[in-house]
Amino acid sequence: MNLTANKLQSMSAIAATMLLACCSNIAAAGELHSVMLSDEQVTAAELSELKSAQKNNAIVLQLNGITPQEQASEAAAAARIVESGLQLYYWIEIARCPELADAHPEWMASLQGHPEWRRLFADAPIPLPKTQVVKNYPWVPIFYKEAFDAQIERVSRLLNGKPHAVGIFLNDLQGAPSACGCGNTLCRWTTDYGPIRTASALKDDAAALFVAEVSKLAPNSEVIPVWLTECEEHDCEPDGVCAGVGCYNGICWKAWNRQLQPVAEQADWIAVLLPFKMFERDSSRYGEPGAWIGHGLKMFQAMPLKQDSKPIEANRLIAIVQGWDVSESEVEAQVRHAKIAGTPNAVVVRTPIDQSWKPVLHQLKLSTP
Repeated sequence: MNLTANKLQSMSAIAATMLLACCSNIAAAGELHSVMLSDEQVTAAELSELKSAQKNNAIVLQLNGITPQEQASEAAAAARIVESGLQLYYWIEIARCPELADAHPEWMASLQGHPEWRRLFADAPIPLPKTQVVKNYPWVPIFYKEAFDAQIERVSRLLNGKPHAVGIFLNDLQGAPSACGCGNTLCRWTTDYGPIRTASALKDDAAALFVAEVSKLAPNSEVIPVWLTECEEHDCEPDGVCAGVGCYNGICWKAWNRQLQPVAEQADWIAVLLPFKMFERDSSRYGEPGAWIGHGLKMFQAMPLKQDSKPIEANRLIAIVQGWDVSESEVEAQVRHAKIAGTPNAVVVRTPIDQSWKPVLHQLKLSTP
């Protein structure tokens, strides 16, 4: 009996290993066609409809539960996805984190550089010199050691008690919106563009190190960093989203590339966040609605080459496209332009991804003699 039990146990382990390899091979073959849902959206009827459409082979489930009830709801949704026969992926928001921002405001990114962001917030506070700094609420990037460690603990808590996922998307591993103060929400290259530091700053490889740590928490899942593009040349015009600040030819893309290259060495896959309407990339300058997706993906080859670095191959990318507040034809156009750019992998986001931010005043802790 013991021998038989051992054999069965061994066979089960082999079968599980083969299943994991199979799931990984589906993604590796460039066949990821998925939608992203919240736990409330993961109903039996929705899963049945998505599966019967034969266009999707996976569901990406957002994880952000704080209370035990929220955690249980997400675990139940994950179980329903597994039972449906669709592949299960998780999506975890990192930098935009009200939970940590409220508990540790000193870990939030700051707005110390260019003042152009103030045009968007007419009543923004003016900090007192040497005693206050304006923080970017609720953004807690991983470029502070204290925030890095807390975010790892948070990811571990979010994954605890959940079914195994084929892959885990980690969104917003870069800095905070309007990092230099230009006001462009795509400007993400730093945490503080100024001399004031309220925690222990990390180096450009912080995102790569974070991916490595999460891989230890979930060794059988593909950990997929989610990256953004940076500003474009027309953004720097006086009426552009950078309001005349020379971001494009400044440090933005250089820092973007310095942070991306270690990530590309650490992770096999890189997802690209491309909600074209939310990021105000639905201008006719790109062509039909959704055409910016191809433009954004091509930046991952063009901009590293401009910095004398290794380009990120298009077939290593996963396009994260907007599926809310858009028409079905616009969804199809986004996916089509991703394929034209050489990226057949796509996730259509059905529930909004919040990228909003606002300035808040933070009182500095003054050192005593």
